[in-house]
Amino acid sequence: MTCCAEMERMMDRELARCAQAYQLSNGTILNEIDTEYFLVFGEERHRFVGIHYCPFCGRVLSRGLWNLEKKK
Repeated sequence: MTCCAEMERMMDRELARCAQAYQLSNGTILNEIDTEYFLVFGEERHRFVGIHYCPFCGRVLSRGLWNLEKKK
């Protein structure tokens, strides 16, 4: 499940992933954001960068920010 068609295309091209941090294999997570959404860089050994917001539609993706908004 994705937030918009553009993010879906990114996932189809394997330039983004929706997975728990422990499920990401063959790579390194470069930041410590509580999220299930990661941008993928590199070809053989991947580098994953967690994202707070969708770069296309602006929807909140990180659990940390989502929980903060929910508490308001």
